[in-house]
Amino acid sequence: MSPWPGPLLHRSLHELCRVALLLAGIGIYGVMSFAVAQRTHEIGLRMALGAGPNQVLRLVLKEGMLLALAGLLVGLGGTYFVGRVMKTLLYQVNAMDPAAISAVASVLLLSALLACYIPARRATQVDPMVALREE
Repeated sequence: MSPWPGPLLHRSLHELCRVALLLAGIGIYGVMSFAVAQRTHEIGLRMALGAGPNQVLRLVLKEGMLLALAGLLVGLGGTYFVGRVMKTLLYQVNAMDPAAISAVASVLLLSALLACYIPARRATQVDPMVALREE
């Protein structure tokens, strides 16, 4: 008998991870879209005063990625403590695998970058005159 569970469990966990990543990306996208929509007036004012599209793109991406990095640091702290607890429950399995943790962190940061890029790109297309007239 194999020590590994069947392929059905493996596929199920794989699909669950995909859904979790998709939900995380949708959540980040929603938060960033809301933040950009709330700041349309400010972004329009910045562009009217001479900020270029690249500067606006960097501003929105920087703020989104700072939030993603803060969440990642909190998650890594939680991973450390939960991993210590799991180490006592698992048999011959390392709960603190650095390769797996860094791979997951990289995938989450890349998905956060993509989720932040779409609203940031939309922010660069704000017409300053329309944004200044709105409020």
